[in-house]
Amino acid sequence: MKRMAGAAAMATLVAASLAGCGGSKDSAGSDASPARTKVTVFAAASLKDTFEGFEKDFEAKNPDVDIVLTFAGSQDLVTQMDGGAPADVFASASSSWMIRAKDKGLVTTMSSKIFARNSLELAVQKGNPKKIESLEDLADRPELVTVRCASAVPCGELTDKLITNTAIDDLQFDTEQNSVTDTLGLVTAGEADAAIVYETDVASAENKVDGVELAGADRLANTYEIAVTKEAEESDRGDKAQDFVDLVMSHEEQMALADAGFRPVK
Repeated sequence: MKRMAGAAAMATLVAASLAGCGGSKDSAGSDASPARTKVTVFAAASLKDTFEGFEKDFEAKNPDVDIVLTFAGSQDLVTQMDGGAPADVFASASSSWMIRAKDKGLVTTMSSKIFARNSLELAVQKGNPKKIESLEDLADRPELVTVRCASAVPCGELTDKLITNTAIDDLQFDTEQNSVTDTLGLVTAGEADAAIVYETDVASAENKVDGVELAGADRLANTYEIAVTKEAEESDRGDKAQDFVDLVMSHEEQMALADAGFRPVK
């Protein structure tokens, strides 16, 4: 009887040992999920709403990929990448900052693609209580609190061109911001009466602000470019980063850009 009990115990130990040699399990006893490839996308602040949608669309089609989005002014993104911040895709709000990224060796010369264009509009508080109708109003009514993007920002570059073309004298602003989202934010927070921002920013905040068309703005537009970074091209994330760029260029997402107020290129 003792020998039979010992044999049974030995069989139990052997079975347990064999079970332990099977596939890896997590603490709950289920198979461990494979790691997802992280693809980091640096995108201009004005792209936040559309790119968050692109993230969902891409991950739905590529469950093995985790898209990580970082939004800021294009100039800040280039500075961060140049300082060593990891990025696999760069989407700039102007060609000038894509050129600088190329000059710094962050993006290869032939890799960028134009994917959208964006023009300027005047954002005013909902209902336009100050009855602002033009840039001339900003110049002629010093009591108005006004804001614009700094010249170093793509939105500010375009603002400079617009003001030069209109030749309005004594057009002064109370403050300048380093991103278009911060510029718009002063109006939505009730701290400014008007701000020059992109058409897309007015569209995305239509429940908080109204838009006033600016004379001559339709003839000016910033060109948005996207590229896989050199860092990604030299890593195993390059193909997935390129897949994200291809998704942005697809007809479906170009229509999403159009719905957001951008001028698509396809």
